[in-house]
Amino acid sequence: MHQNLKDNLFVGIQFLLFGLFFLEPDLGYYLPEVIKYPGLLMFLMGGVITFISMIQLNRNLTAFPTPKEKAFLYTGGLYGFARHPIYTGVILIFLGLTFYSLSVYKFLIACSLVILFYFKSAYEEEQLKKKYQDYEEYKNTTGRFFPKLKFK
Repeated sequence: MHQNLKDNLFVGIQFLLFGLFFLEPDLGYYLPEVIKYPGLLMFLMGGVITFISMIQLNRNLTAFPTPKEKAFLYTGGLYGFARHPIYTGVILIFLGLTFYSLSVYKFLIACSLVILFYFKSAYEEEQLKKKYQDYEEYKNTTGRFFPKLKFK
């Protein structure tokens, strides 16, 4: 896998946001208490989704958006429902922790992470299209972070 500046920037910003998330500045504002325990459920669901997705990718797994040289396009398991289930799981983990802590600061960091994952996944998909000729069809039938809703 050849990593370039964009790969390193996306991963660097991602881990910076991970680190910033665990700082605890008190902004004096809090999210409503009603979201606390649903946040715990989101956290647990996100952990399961992330764990299963990482196992399914196996040796294809990399933090970088550019796929490994010997990687193959995996579209089974959770990847049959969403193109980026690891990002989905991580988003649920961070939003779940945010809601459980009721922290506005963590909410801002979690939203920044969602935005980063949107752009990181878009760049990753450019790389995947170059490597796999079947990727466009997979993209058209599978949602980015959540399953596509199909209406008749």
